[in-house]
Amino acid sequence: MAKAYVAYAAAIALAVTLASGSPVQAAQAHAQAAAPAWAQLSTEQKTILAPLEKEWDTLEPEKRRRWIGLAARYPRLTADQKHRFQQRIEEWSRLTPEQRGKARERYRQLKNLPPERRQELRQRWHEYQQLPEEKREQLRQQRAPAPDGKGGAQQSPR
Repeated sequence: MAKAYVAYAAAIALAVTLASGSPVQAAQAHAQAAAPAWAQLSTEQKTILAPLEKEWDTLEPEKRRRWIGLAARYPRLTADQKHRFQQRIEEWSRLTPEQRGKARERYRQLKNLPPERRQELRQRWHEYQQLPEEKREQLRQQRAPAPDGKGGAQQSPR
């Protein structure tokens, strides 16, 4: 329903601008309606997306639309899912643009792996999470980048 409303609002804004202005104004109006500024978000959207407030108006329209889509699904999440969503959006908001780029690239690489390899990685991640914090810290130290930037100790392949 929210998507239909946004599309409808964008179409109206585009039609009005086309009737009264230049093509540049029409394109700007369409982008504005399809990816609203922070001030145009609902109170609920602002609450859900609060960690992104400072940077919202600098985000590309496509990224804003994605975040709005996630916010629209938020009310249907379980309490645990909502908690995890909030943790992740806060972590994401603290990343630098370079760190975000690296995270996106890792995500693309993982998504392109064969299903059995992804399942193996999920299992290994689950095993890692079950380890005591001291052991996880030890493993992180082994994997930390070396001063020469070539990476730390390599894990043996499975």
